[in-house]
Amino acid sequence: MHPIDVIRQLDHLLQNQEPFGNSSKVVLRVIERYKFALGVLAEADARLRELVPRVEALDTGTVDILFGDLLVRSQLETAISRLETAGPVGALSDTFPALLEEALASLEAGRGVAVARGAMERDFALGPARRTWVWDLPDAPSPLGVRLRDSIRTGFMPGAQSTVEIIRPTPSMVEGLERACALLHRLVPEMTVSVFDHLHSIAVAHIRGARGRMLTGSGGDGTPCMIFIDPDELENPWDTAGHILHEAIHLKLSDLIRTGAIVTDDDLVDLPWGRRTALSNSFFAYHAYAHMQVFRAAVEHLGPSCHAEFGAPSEYYAPAHAMSVVKNDVKPYSRAEERLAYLHSQLAGPLSLRVTPHGRALVAWLWDTVRPLVEGVVPEAAAPSAGVTAAVATGRAPSSVRYRQGRALSLRRSPASEVLFALHPASRRIVTLNLPAWLAFELCDGKTEQEVLSSYTSTLGLGTDRAWAQLAPTLKGLVSSGMIEQVEGGAS
Repeated sequence: MHPIDVIRQLDHLLQNQEPFGNSSKVVLRVIERYKFALGVLAEADARLRELVPRVEALDTGTVDILFGDLLVRSQLETAISRLETAGPVGALSDTFPALLEEALASLEAGRGVAVARGAMERDFALGPARRTWVWDLPDAPSPLGVRLRDSIRTGFMPGAQSTVEIIRPTPSMVEGLERACALLHRLVPEMTVSVFDHLHSIAVAHIRGARGRMLTGSGGDGTPCMIFIDPDELENPWDTAGHILHEAIHLKLSDLIRTGAIVTDDDLVDLPWGRRTALSNSFFAYHAYAHMQVFRAAVEHLGPSCHAEFGAPSEYYAPAHAMSVVKNDVKPYSRAEERLAYLHSQLAGPLSLRVTPHGRALVAWLWDTVRPLVEGVVPEAAAPSAGVTAAVATGRAPSSVRYRQGRALSLRRSPASEVLFALHPASRRIVTLNLPAWLAFELCDGKTEQEVLSSYTSTLGLGTDRAWAQLAPTLKGLVSSGMIEQVEGGAS
């Protein structure tokens, strides 16, 4: 197969696999999670109860803008964290209902913007759908401007000895961003559309970390749905395109893991390129390096057709870094593909015991998908990864134990996003069930394990052994989370 055909195929496969690639589904699951959390929080707050129906009435695009707003999402994530640690009473900040009201009023007025974007002096829009905006806070002080600057200051990579100073973009800076976005879409069009579903805003900024100047950054839940990029990077469209893609891929994984954990603990990992970081950060790097492998191949094989418009990469200066398509260092592990291979060997090997089944499936799928670029193997079109479908040995046969659904559960059934959200009053953890787990939960209405297995098998059209290999650990997880419980007097 011609290299360009392989690149186009991988660009498609990485964005259309379930449950990891399809950004539309990932975003919809995030939206449904926030709606569920609002409903639970509203049980303890009369102000919020009046606003929830207005949120529910919004169409998907508008509610995505609402939950993509910096202030709304960061405060809502804080409330969810408090909900899961202390319960709904007192989880909300005093200011959140007023903030949500302010955002809803702006959206309902037809302006199509929530709080943060409405505070910008100039409205710059870019990206494939022209919905990602560029930060342009006025110099004149205002209460909203102070809130936004404080949120950025305190929310950007807390605890990481990092700082960020947003600057107002010049026309040439905005043009640099637009050129990079256009080039990115030319090279990997499906990946670009996908990751921009998760990217609501870009800030031009001076960024410093513990090791000095940073070229780009994304700050986590404190600065959600946005990325930061150094102004000096914007002259080079090739690396700027890579920077935007790299950070937006991080946002995609951030949204993905909101409804599915990938690690069992987040202790530190030592990496051979001189970093000591949390296991989850290693996972984020692996996920980004896999996607960037396709981008690098596109620069090599599709890039020459863009040289007349954008210049050749060799014409630009760039500091050496692993993600650069202009200049890499010569030290070991200085290139993204070296780091990708190393991280795969660790996450699929000695670190795999610290990775959830969901995370192991993601590791295997990413490696299988990009293997044509690292091993020269052409993939089967849309072939599922073995890591996604592999059966898990159960070690026992189904018994006569009977199960019923847990009591006093808060539930949100979401057929459109193909998940069920639940909160048990004792555990306080928001539980997300995919379709098979959701089916198992619904079948636990007093049936024995054998009866649940029979219904599960016939509904999914699976063989008995394969169905039980899926169902047994699912039932165990449902019991441990309080979603189901053994019926009193049931056989053991």
